[in-house]
Amino acid sequence: MHLHLPLILLLLFCCLIASLPLLFSCPPGCCCPRPGVLILCESLGLHVLPRSVPLTTSALSVARNHLCNVDNVLWRYSSLQELSLSHNRLDRFPRGLPPSLESLQLQENRITFITAGDLRNLGNLTRLDLEDNRIRAIQPGALLSLARLRMLSLKGNQLTSLPSHLPGSLTHLDVSANCISTLDLPSLAVLVNLQVLKINSNCLRSVPEHAFDGLPRLRSVELANNLWVCECDIMYLYRWLLMDRLRMASDLVCAAPLHLAHKLLLTLSVVAICPRILKPGERSAPVNASKVMLGNSSKESSNPTSDVIGTERTSCRSSLMNSNGKLPSVVNHTVSRSRQGSNQSSLEGLSYEQCLLLNSTYLVPQTTQTPHSPTTHEDPGCMNNTTNIHDGFLSTLAPIYSTSEAGVQDEATPRTLTQSNDPALVTLLSVLCVLTGLLLLAVLLLLRSLLWRTQRVAPLQSSVSSQRNS
Repeated sequence: MHLHLPLILLLLFCCLIASLPLLFSCPPGCCCPRPGVLILCESLGLHVLPRSVPLTTSALSVARNHLCNVDNVLWRYSSLQELSLSHNRLDRFPRGLPPSLESLQLQENRITFITAGDLRNLGNLTRLDLEDNRIRAIQPGALLSLARLRMLSLKGNQLTSLPSHLPGSLTHLDVSANCISTLDLPSLAVLVNLQVLKINSNCLRSVPEHAFDGLPRLRSVELANNLWVCECDIMYLYRWLLMDRLRMASDLVCAAPLHLAHKLLLTLSVVAICPRILKPGERSAPVNASKVMLGNSSKESSNPTSDVIGTERTSCRSSLMNSNGKLPSVVNHTVSRSRQGSNQSSLEGLSYEQCLLLNSTYLVPQTTQTPHSPTTHEDPGCMNNTTNIHDGFLSTLAPIYSTSEAGVQDEATPRTLTQSNDPALVTLLSVLCVLTGLLLLAVLLLLRSLLWRTQRVAPLQSSVSSQRNS
């Protein structure tokens, strides 16, 4: 027995030496800066994952390929911490990922929804990037299992509201370039560690009361390019920004009402935004916020420096501008509704595509709106259950909101003087009218007095001359 033990150990050692090339080999065509640890298989036209990826890999990137399905392929990689599947053709969240993952990048795929089962075993994730997908819905509570998640990017999807039951560990949340029309207070209240919130380029019209009061660590908010209605409902956001938070919103532009459209929110007075907010005795001294100096908005980068895999993100969102460079009729419809003084939401009856059209045309200056027809490269082997929202959209939208070009031009004509509700301006005009009337009356009286004196002097002189002649 003792004689066979050294022989067995020798055989095991030889097997280990022979398997080392298999354990630390680099798959064909891939780049391996650190063999067995960091593997980069990008832009290779892959339809399946390479089978020769070492099991000891801790960082793997298969970005910019043609992957359609990677379910239950990576569960054996128990040391994998960073995985990039970006710029592929996945139509759903990959299943069977290893629980050891800390960073998962899935931007620019075709994912349409997120369920609780997709994220159940990913409790170690600290960063999840789902930018530029087609996500319309996230199952309530699906993100609660990510107890260590710090950075979540849902930019460039099709969400109409904030995901419910977000993990309280989040420090960076990016939901920009969606179609979120309201902020859910319960969803925001749990984000006690949130530092950066990006909700620009959505369809927000106002912010509910106390929306940001429960976020003590919030230091950066991006709110530009929304459909802000500068009326009484926006006063909470107006006051919140004036409390030493001007760096967060130096470029908030009003979309309605019509006489305040395209004006910066923080340059307006309280009376101009909400005339009824002041008592009648206080309207003579309105608070003017136009004297407040606006600082530059600070932009935070959400990409951590510790990530081994770093790929540049590109935006694939196309412009839905009409070919003649004018605003679509749906914009004219919404603006005309706000001009009528209605306090009801004009976005309640709009679909996601119509809301996106408003966002991409009305808020962007016309000099930057260039027609763009994106080209997509579809793979016949990939099953795609989603449809392109841009194809034929303008043609189907035209019958719903049909308006002539002349009507669009008439609606776009500014009517600031005729529709102004500023009490100070009305009072000033009234005083000027009264003074002008008094001045005209005084001139008439003076002319009458001079005429009367002239008539009296002329007969007197004629009588004196007649007496001298006699």
